[in-house]
Amino acid sequence: MNPLNRAADLDFARKLIEHCCWEDERVWRLAIAPLTDEQFARAVQFGLGTIQRECAHIMETEWTNLRRLRGETSAIWELPLERTVMQAGWRAIHADWAAYMGELDADRFFADCAFTDGGRAVKLKAWQLIFDVIYQGTTHRSGIMRIAAEVHEAPQFDLSLMQFLSGVFRQ
Repeated sequence: MNPLNRAADLDFARKLIEHCCWEDERVWRLAIAPLTDEQFARAVQFGLGTIQRECAHIMETEWTNLRRLRGETSAIWELPLERTVMQAGWRAIHADWAAYMGELDADRFFADCAFTDGGRAVKLKAWQLIFDVIYQGTTHRSGIMRIAAEVHEAPQFDLSLMQFLSGVFRQ
């Protein structure tokens, strides 16, 4: 593989992780912050059932995959139930991702990452774990938007990777 392509792949992954962290914060500020605690935890018949669970799932994926990438033993994820604690924890996870992606080089990006999941040995490429974070975040942020519209009102903004990448829209 051409080393320039490897660097471009890593740079794009960095940009996508940056987008995920930016979009998580934006969704929190514009769609979640206006909700009452009851609306945040209200059960609906969509997705994971509550905005709280959707947020927790994104956080758990980000936290678990980062620990796996760093070769750390994954401890049991503990769901922070209180919103301010959850928001602070999410910001800490984002800071850890920014640090990790800043240190990551192309060799490690394409290297194997071995870990156990449910007692079974798993080996994936580091980039696969990174793109799982991107995919899960994208999927569950859209779930948050859908649930927010059901428990409160439709958020008045769109999720937009292309606008983020172009720098056109930074709300």
